Amino acid sequence: MATTSDNSAQSHAAGAHDDHPYGHIGRPTYYKIFGALMGLMILTVLAWYVEPILGLDRLVGENGARVIGITVAMAIAIAKTALIVLFFMHIKVSERVTQLYAAAAFVGLAIMVIIIMGDYFARGWPPPAGPLM
Repeated sequence: MATTSDNSAQSHAAGAHDDHPYGHIGRPTYYKIFGALMGLMILTVLAWYVEPILGLDRLVGENGARVIGITVAMAIAIAKTALIVLFFMHIKVSERVTQLYAAAAFVGLAIMVIIIMGDYFARGWPPPAGPLM
């Protein structure tokens, strides 16, 4: 006759990890996310070379080409970050309060970046010549 400790050992060996209360991310999903991340990495490298190949600086000017390049790079980076946070950090299958804290952290980071970039772009570049220059 099997005791309860024998039953729990057998159920643990049989894969009792599947009854995680908040869900489970399977191995195929990890492979798909890895493939998506590798695809986005290749897209990032290609985006670096597309600007000079297409001659964007001639079409929209040098500053316009930089803005387009930065926008594309940031969009790809945000997509990669979202995949990593949602799947590898298990935010997608965690409790709602954990998802709320993760979202609040990103909102706080976005506010900080916006304030810093506002200060950066408000300065005159190149800096005006001062008495020490």
